[in-house]
Amino acid sequence: MIASHSAAQPAAGTEAVTAAGSHLDSYLNIAEAVLRRARRPLTAKEILETAYTSELVPPQLHGKTQHKTMGARLSEDILLRRDRSAFFRTEPGRFFLREFLTDTSVPEKHRIPMIARRRARELHKGMALAFSRRTVNGLNGSALAREAVMPLLQSAGLHYTRDVHHRGLDDIVVWSFVIVTRDECVLTYRHGRYREGRDAFLRRRSIGFFAPVVDQDRGLFDREDHGIISSGLKAVAVDLDIPAEAVFGAEKDDVASLDHFFLYNEDGQPKDLLAVIRFECPRWFDPVKRRLAINDLSWMSLRSQINHLEDFDPWSQTVLQRAQRAAVAV
Repeated sequence: MIASHSAAQPAAGTEAVTAAGSHLDSYLNIAEAVLRRARRPLTAKEILETAYTSELVPPQLHGKTQHKTMGARLSEDILLRRDRSAFFRTEPGRFFLREFLTDTSVPEKHRIPMIARRRARELHKGMALAFSRRTVNGLNGSALAREAVMPLLQSAGLHYTRDVHHRGLDDIVVWSFVIVTRDECVLTYRHGRYREGRDAFLRRRSIGFFAPVVDQDRGLFDREDHGIISSGLKAVAVDLDIPAEAVFGAEKDDVASLDHFFLYNEDGQPKDLLAVIRFECPRWFDPVKRRLAINDLSWMSLRSQINHLEDFDPWSQTVLQRAQRAAVAV
C-alpha cells in the first residue's frame, strides 16, 4: 500500500520538493521529477510508488489515497492550464510531460496526447467582429480576393456585436476558416454535436477549422487584420491539440496565410464573411493518428474528384471547389 510509505523522508538535495509547503505544488513537482526520469507515461499510483522508492516525498504528504490526490491534481492542472500545463494524458489515467512531445528519442506512442471529448466547443467567447450589411453589399461574388476586403477592415462599417448568437439583423459576422494542408492534401473531418449544432452542418464533412473573430483576438501585432489569423491559429491549436509553441512560436506568416474571403449567403442575403486561411501542417505532426475529439479525421487529395460534394457542409463546399481548382492549376 502506498500509504505505508507516508513517513518516508525526502532525499537530501533533491530538487523535486521545491514547494513543500503546498500540497498542490508538491504533488505536481513530484510528478514532474518522476516523469522526467522515467521518460515514459505513468499512472498516478506508479508516479507515487516511484517517488517513494526514490525518497522524493516530503513527510507532510500523507493519507490512504495519495494516488487519487495525485491523479486529481494532475487532472486539474491539465484542465485549467491546457497547453500551458507541464502534463498531458496519453490515455485515461496515464500522464506524461509535454516537454517530450517533440523529443524523437522517446517512442512515438508515448508522444500522442489523448484529448477528452468535450460537451461543447469552448472557443472564442466574446464580442464578435462584424460588418454592417451595407458595407459588404458592394462586394461582387462569393469568393473575394483579400485585397478587396482588407481595406474594409478599416471602414466605419466594422464593429463588434454582442456575440455570434446575438447578432443584429444587419450584422455580417467575420469568421476565421482554416484549411490544414500538407502538399496537395487537405485535412477533413466530420462534424459532431460537440462543435456544431446547425442542421446544415451537423454530421457533414468539413475542410475547415473555424471560429468567430472576437475582440480578444486583436492584439498589439494584429491591428491590420483585427486578429483574424490569430483567431484561426487558436482554433487549429485547440481542435487538433497542436502544441502552442508549434503554432505561435514562429512568425505567423511562416505557418499560415490569409488566402481569400468568402461571403456566405443564406436565403439570398449575406450572413457571414469567412476569412479562408491556409495552415501548413508541421511535418512531425500526424493528426489522423491522434485520439482527438473530432470525428473521422482523414487527408483528402485536392487533385482527386469528389463524388459526393453534398456530403460536405455549406461553407466547405464552396471553399473546397476553389481549392481544387487552384490545386489543378498548379
